[in-house]
Amino acid sequence: MKRTLILVIACACGLMLLALSVFTVTAGESVVVTQFGKPVATVTEPGLRWKLPGFLHRVHRFDARIEVFNTRPIQLLLGDKNPIIITTYVAWRIDDPLLYLRSLTLRETAREKLSDMVVSALGTALADYTLDDVINAEPDKVRITEIERLVLDRASAQAKDKYGINLVRLGMRRLSYPSIVAEAVYNRMRAEREKEARKFRAEGTEAADKIEATTDKEASQIKAEAYKEAEIVKGEGDREATRVYAQAYTQDPDLYDFLKSLELYRKTFKPGTTLVLSSDSELFRYLHSPEGRP
Repeated sequence: MKRTLILVIACACGLMLLALSVFTVTAGESVVVTQFGKPVATVTEPGLRWKLPGFLHRVHRFDARIEVFNTRPIQLLLGDKNPIIITTYVAWRIDDPLLYLRSLTLRETAREKLSDMVVSALGTALADYTLDDVINAEPDKVRITEIERLVLDRASAQAKDKYGINLVRLGMRRLSYPSIVAEAVYNRMRAEREKEARKFRAEGTEAADKIEATTDKEASQIKAEAYKEAEIVKGEGDREATRVYAQAYTQDPDLYDFLKSLELYRKTFKPGTTLVLSSDSELFRYLHSPEGRP
């Protein structure tokens, strides 16, 4: 009976010792094993691992996945002495767990250190840029991407060397103006828009003038061609009329003279018309009575 109890206790102690000597590393996790505060092993691959039991070896676990946080809004000065308020986002992860353990340990502390580091690099970088490089109505003149890359390169090198942290990505999340310069900025933007509007109106007026000039030229050409054709048709009509008149006169000259006189009477004698002519005028040739009196 005592042997069985001793065996059970020994098995329990063995299992307990085994449990204290084994630990698991999951995916997306890094582990640093220390002995009395001194690191003895760094594990970055997932799986089952061995260690000394109890307080002899201590396991420190760190999340190796990417974390994103926003820096606090801060007012910085641009190269043209214009102040601007900037909020950035930072994506980071732990690349060197041992260096991270020695320098930071807590993620809250890491965020504070990274925030200070990014703000410092951003302040240095912005000294070489103007307000037009940061905010501009013309997208081609905005150099935000260039500034972000410059700040990322500077801060990433420091974070890796000092804290074992890899800055994966960095970007400007929000840009705003202090109230002291907001009105001046809005006035500048309004002036730029008005300049663009004047430019577009001038181009529109120029295009309209060209269209109008082209239209007038084409209209003049069309009128000239039409007048030319009309004169040709009119000339042909007059020629045909002259031929008809000549033919009619040849066939019966007296009848022709009589009809032409009637046509003249119709055009001359209108209501209210008064003429004073000699009685022997050719105009009265066909208006005389048989006795020779008008």
